[in-house]
Amino acid sequence: MTSPSGTKLGRYEIRSQIGAGGMGEVYLAEDTQLHRKVALKILPADLASNQDRMRRFGQEATAAAALNHPNIAHIYEIGESDGPHFIAMEFVDGFTLRHLIHEKQPDLPKLLRYLQHVAEGLAKAHTTGIVHRDLKPDNIMVTREGHAKILDFGLAKLVEPQNLSGQANDRFSEVATALMQQHSTPGAVLGTVGYMSPEQAQGKVNEIDHRSDIFSFGCILYEAITRHKAFEGKDAIHSLNKIIREQPTPITNFNPDVPYDLQRIVRRCLAKDPEERYQSIKDVAIEIKDVRRELQGRPGVDTTVPPVSTVGSTIHEGADAAHISATPTSLSPVPSATHPSSAEYIFGGIKRHKIVASVVVALLALALTGIGYVIYKWVAKQSNPAPPFRSVKLQRLTTSGKASDAAISPDGKYVAHVKSDAGQQSLWLRQVATTSDTQIVPPSPQNYYGVTFSKDGNYIYYVQGEPNNPATRHLYQVPVLGGASRKVIENVNSPVSLSPDGARLAFMRGSATQASSSDRTALIVANVDGTGEREVAVRKLINGVYSNGGPSWSPDGKRLASSVTVGPPSEAVGGNVVVEVQVESGAERPITSEKWPPGAGTGEVAWLTDGSGLVLIAPEQGTFSFQLWHISYPGGEVRKITNDLNNYNRLSLAADSSALVTVQTGGEMNLWVTPQGDASRARQISSGRHDGRTGLSWMPGGKIVYTSLESGFSDIWSIEQDGKNQKQLTANASTNMYPWATPDGRYIVFTSTRARSTRSIWRMDPDGGNLKQLTEGPGDVFPQSSPDGRWVVFQSARSGSVRVWRVSMDGGAPERLTDKWTANPTVSPDGSLIACFYREDQPNSPAKVAVIPFPTGDPVKVLDLPRPSFSGAAGLRWTPDGRALTYTDTINGVSNIWSLPLDGGPPKQLTDLKTDQIFWFDFSRDGRQLALSRGTQTSDVILIKDFR
Repeated sequence: MTSPSGTKLGRYEIRSQIGAGGMGEVYLAEDTQLHRKVALKILPADLASNQDRMRRFGQEATAAAALNHPNIAHIYEIGESDGPHFIAMEFVDGFTLRHLIHEKQPDLPKLLRYLQHVAEGLAKAHTTGIVHRDLKPDNIMVTREGHAKILDFGLAKLVEPQNLSGQANDRFSEVATALMQQHSTPGAVLGTVGYMSPEQAQGKVNEIDHRSDIFSFGCILYEAITRHKAFEGKDAIHSLNKIIREQPTPITNFNPDVPYDLQRIVRRCLAKDPEERYQSIKDVAIEIKDVRRELQGRPGVDTTVPPVSTVGSTIHEGADAAHISATPTSLSPVPSATHPSSAEYIFGGIKRHKIVASVVVALLALALTGIGYVIYKWVAKQSNPAPPFRSVKLQRLTTSGKASDAAISPDGKYVAHVKSDAGQQSLWLRQVATTSDTQIVPPSPQNYYGVTFSKDGNYIYYVQGEPNNPATRHLYQVPVLGGASRKVIENVNSPVSLSPDGARLAFMRGSATQASSSDRTALIVANVDGTGEREVAVRKLINGVYSNGGPSWSPDGKRLASSVTVGPPSEAVGGNVVVEVQVESGAERPITSEKWPPGAGTGEVAWLTDGSGLVLIAPEQGTFSFQLWHISYPGGEVRKITNDLNNYNRLSLAADSSALVTVQTGGEMNLWVTPQGDASRARQISSGRHDGRTGLSWMPGGKIVYTSLESGFSDIWSIEQDGKNQKQLTANASTNMYPWATPDGRYIVFTSTRARSTRSIWRMDPDGGNLKQLTEGPGDVFPQSSPDGRWVVFQSARSGSVRVWRVSMDGGAPERLTDKWTANPTVSPDGSLIACFYREDQPNSPAKVAVIPFPTGDPVKVLDLPRPSFSGAAGLRWTPDGRALTYTDTINGVSNIWSLPLDGGPPKQLTDLKTDQIFWFDFSRDGRQLALSRGTQTSDVILIKDFR
């Protein structure tokens, strides 16, 4: 049906046709009652005649019409006039986002502004339970004034495939979906090929929720950044397969200068598993806004909104408006496999002005703009204070790179910090204003941890390990200006927190680390003199552990806040959470619903003095970057205070919470290859982000698989030993780490959090394909295969304590191989033995090395480590001949590889490197070369102000 100009449908009088598509014909019309322009969409007769679809669409569109948001095009009416069914909606004068991305190509900050608008509009819809279902650049208009509006809410519901019962068919296959002709089944509910979510692509209609829109938004964001579709295939089937199984080309391949945070936003939006995407599009809007603010500081970037003008528009960039109105098809998007949305036809008819009138209007607009700007700036200054955390001030208090712990005095004038140098540690006091240092505890080989000022500022508490058994720690007290230290409490495994009146202290006992054989953790309170100990709450390891970051006393003295690591079976999804515990009753409840990555040792928490919130140290999702976070109380809303590639550990607040100190750790780790024992021939083969920091392994043929943060997340990559052909093998999971290539080259086994956010063992082909989950966690780490490739041995805490397990390479029920604390297993070259770190029955006993028959049995050898404190994450490696075990040892900041003979002889140094630390290592298959993750790491004390 084509309606001539002047035709009336109810109160609407058609002026001209401005488009036609699968959803029907679109007209510019006049609302004769309200005297306004509208876009009138006349629905095809076959759709309008389906009463059930029209009824359901009416319900959906009625809800959409109730949305009142500046970034959503309003639906005015759903009507019928002498047969034709129509939708009257807001007429939007502007361009589709597709046209802007591919033809006008404004700069990135402007595109981000439009997309921030889109995210804010979606957030409004999602809060009312409405899902768009067909979000794409064609359904987003940008007005001449620079405001984005989302079109076609509710229209996708109209064409949802039906089965005979009238319910959405959740078995609708992706193949059938892809083959549906757009003109016969326009705008299928499963979305538009190239922008649909994986659950849409697989026809899982019952699983479609607001997170499906978030995936589609990620596709649009990717396209806006790169000018390429995220999942563009040679045909619809190919595109669908990419959506379900493949990752988009890395953004840096198209634009290496895209901010890291923006890449991370895209990756999280495009997670295949809805549970791993952002759970709220509002969070996406906030983060995009943050990126825009950062880009504003770059030279030459203009992110201002163009002033309203009747003469022209920054968006149009001088285009002839009359020509645009007369020839809407001239604004068609770049070629696409998708059908045209009605949005791309809804362009305004802009009248041509005479020159004199144009000049007058332009001058008037310029004057009004100037006046408006002055008023705007004055109002903004009066009513809009700086947003939280944007004025954070960081001051570096030490520059040695050797700080490991710090605390600020109650009055904020002094900082106590631990300095590590030449294998020894000492405790120092620094005056913030003058940066002068005073040593208060002399250097010793013991480790100092958990530095805390007393409430009156006269004493400093610290936790110290025993000389021959660093895992056993006690609490000491020393006068603030130095003097004799006094032992206060034994067996303390965290920093202490003092009650508001300074009369009691709280701490954690047991261990939340893999270096302990304890199977329980407890929150303890005691008097400041060490008397009157009482357990407030206890957690068994299988039900989660209190963090050794320590508790924090609430300002009213009634509660303790602590981070807790939980995981299946105690929780449906594992992770680190923050809880509050009643001091008297031990009753516990979560402070926030936010979870951080599981098993990563979420750190310290500190309560703000006014009780309005807490500060937390916790890792960024998918990385090993520990950042500072703010949690509001009692609301539980979470925001980041810091946002960089450094790590932060230790957290101490001044009495009025006006300042905090923390230890900032940064560094660079790259891959190196060296012939055994010949450091002079060591050569660097990579220059990424923390390459190999959490694992590397040689593959048959000479390739190396390794972990890297180059993608923004912890992913597994491969590289040739000459540094060529780097390839990303994993993506879209929070964390992938500890890769191990099987000797036959068939598989790579690794730890991943891609399933239910808990650490489990996975297998993949050498090219990253054919992913298979072998275990379900929790805490399954450090996998290695047996030489015949039949078994995977790994470390797990699934039994309530750290043990060695094995699982078939094809999956199945895991088997426990050891009964005592054992960690970091490695199988001998002939497959007959397992070597691992080992502890005797007593808790916190020094780590040793045990050699156990494979698959299980009592140790046939127990070897002492040269330094009892050593049990590095890289673990042990057999020498190719099976006669010795190798490990890394770091002395005075320099690491080397050492060999520990099985016959009981003295350790032998294999490498003679003079600089840098080694974070991971592995032998080549022929035993002639070593691959190393090697680099530097520095730690300094940072003072942070204006963080609230």
